[in-house]
Formats: sequence, C-alpha cells, structure tokens
Amino acid sequence: MVNINSSIEEELQKFKEISFKLGSNKNLVQAAGGNTSIKINDSMYIKASGTWLQDSLNKDIFVEVNLKSIQKKINDEIDDNFVEDIISTNDLRPSTETSFHALIKFKYVLHVHSTSTIANAVYANSEKLLKEQLGKDIAFVPYIRPGVPLTNRMKSLINSDTQIIILENHGLIVAGDNLEKTYELLINIHNELDSLYYNDAFPIYDKEGEIDVSGYVLKNTEKYSIYRTSDQKLIKIFSKSLYPDHVIFLGPGIPVFKSANDANSFIIEINKKEINLPPFLIIEKYGLFQSNSCIDAASEMIDCFTEILLRLRLDNEIKYFTQEQENELLNWDAEIYRQTIN
Repeated sequence: MVNINSSIEEELQKFKEISFKLGSNKNLVQAAGGNTSIKINDSMYIKASGTWLQDSLNKDIFVEVNLKSIQKKINDEIDDNFVEDIISTNDLRPSTETSFHALIKFKYVLHVHSTSTIANAVYANSEKLLKEQLGKDIAFVPYIRPGVPLTNRMKSLINSDTQIIILENHGLIVAGDNLEKTYELLINIHNELDSLYYNDAFPIYDKEGEIDVSGYVLKNTEKYSIYRTSDQKLIKIFSKSLYPDHVIFLGPGIPVFKSANDANSFIIEINKKEINLPPFLIIEKYGLFQSNSCIDAASEMIDCFTEILLRLRLDNEIKYFTQEQENELLNWDAEIYRQTIN
C-alpha cells in the first residue's frame, strides 16, 4: 500500500518542479509576480506573497491553507487577509490572489504574467481579438484590482469547466486536473499569442554622444534601443501604466525628459523632498537610464515591459490604467507588504 504522506510529497515535488519552470521563464513570470497552487484533500498549497516562483526548488515558498474555509468565505464579503486559514508554520503570507485559486475547482491553477498575453490584453477590443484567436471557451475578465475584487468579478464569468482565463491588463490563468497537460496548455497559449505580432521597426535614433544623469546609468545594449526614440506614440506608452506589477515595481509611468538637464533638475527636486527616485527614466533619443539603487525586481520588470512594448500594435486603442487604479494598487496594504519583501 502506498504511504499517503509519501504520495503527497511526490505530488508536491512535481508541482514545485513545474512552478520552477514557470518562474525561470522571464516571458512568463517576473520577480515576485505570478503564482501557482495545488489542492490536496482539504488543503491548498499556494505560493506565498512576495516570493519568487524561480525559488520553488530551493526555498520554502508555499503556504498550506484551509481550502474549505476559504471557499466558504468566497461567498461572503471577505477581505484579502487569510491569516486565520493558514495551516503551515513558515511565517509566510498566502498570495494576495489566494481567493481566486480557491474559487477555481481544478486541482492545479497556474497564473502567469505572460508578456504575449498582456500585450494582447491591453486593447479596447482585446476580448474580441483573444476569443477570435483562442476560441470562445476562454473566459475574459475585465480589469479590476487583484485580490478579492478580482475573485468576486470572476464568479459570474467562469464555470466549473473553465480552464483558460485571460485577465485584462493583467495576465493569464490556466487550470486543470493533470499537471503536465495544464502546463503544456499554458505554454501553447503563450506561444500562440507570441506568434501574432512582433514590431522590430520602431523609429530608433543613433545615440548622440555621452550624457551624464546623476545617480543613473544608461542601459546601453541593443535590447533597450526601443527607448532611443522621440516617437510620441511610444513616449505616451512609456509614461503610462499597463498592468499591476508595472505600477508596483516601475511606478505609474516612467518619467520622460527632453534633455539631461531636465532629468538632472528633476532628480535634484526629488532629492530635496527626500522621497525615492524612480528606478528608471528616459531621455528622448538617448534611451533608458537605470537608477544605481534599482532593485532586482524592478530590473526584471523593465525587461518584461520591454518585451510587451515589442508586441504592441500601436494602431490599436490601448487601455491604460487610470490614476485611480494606480493609486488603488500603490495604497493597497497587500502590495505594500510585497514590496517590503522585495
């Protein structure tokens, strides 16, 4: 007879291996973004808030919670605090998105911030485009703040058979009862959307000599050449925000300046106020500059944003976050906690 504990350990190990694979692919998961879960009996194991999926195999990043208790709460007016439902004792908080993992009935739930998905989920007509491409069986969820508000919105938009969920201006959820098939489905969706469009013909300027920006260094590789522009369509995108982790780790838009003098004057004023400098800023025609104090999470997030930029169709109407939506994220206790960990 198979030992039950041994069987559970084997299931968890395979789940962690898939979580690691997802977290190691930066076009799927960046920094502390994304989360995965597995339901076993009356428990759900879910990635802890602020942890990185790429650490699934070498760190204790999963929290065991009481599944039935959370599922019961989903029908009530609940907040994002699931402390009383934690079973494990590793002093970690469950993901802010624990409630939608519990809402979805499948054993495995994989949520990623796929660059190709986000790039195709930020248009005014994204739902139509995505259902034409992926089929009408997908669920498309209009943007709302992650956490319990998102779960409440999902209630009326998914059913027990829904395996593919596109979150507007946010990402992708794929669920299933077979781990390998669920992972393969997620990869296939990402790849299919990734093949739709790639723009390598942006108007890029040759760098006009060296300039000095106090406390910042130029990201001077071909990968970031898209930022060496004065194209106003691109400048508008640079200065807006498109998805939650964009706001959290890059701020509500990257500051764009006409000259190094303008940028340095801005930095002086920010320092006088004794507030944090933005991790990145842009000087038209020169490119992207990274703060000397930029954290790893922000560095990964600018790479994500860059990959999304290259997949945007500039002739489509783009839906940016409003200031109200940005403030809702920046002032959310759960996100403040996640930032302190990172």
